[in-house]
Amino acid sequence: MVMLEVMLGTVILGMAGVALVTLLTQTVHTVRQGRAAERRTASAIQLLDRATLWTDGELASRLGRSRIGGLDIDVASPQPQLYSLTVLDTLTGAAVLATAVYRP
Repeated sequence: MVMLEVMLGTVILGMAGVALVTLLTQTVHTVRQGRAAERRTASAIQLLDRATLWTDGELASRLGRSRIGGLDIDVASPQPQLYSLTVLDTLTGAAVLATAVYRP
């Protein structure tokens, strides 16, 4: 009877250990994904900061989607002198950041 209790205790302890290792592995993976998203957003911020400084002529010449560095930027002009700037993820095409600028 004692041997059975020892074996059962060892099994339970082993299962708890496996669960802990799995939890730690998933936590590390989640932290890495968060840091990658943060780097991607920081790059998008830098690109959008530069793009908001473009003149009316530069914005007009860059209408449409273009790749700058490792990101895509979509420049649209819904109305004269109003430009919509959207930084897109190159893999999924999802918008990372977007803004609108007015150039009189």
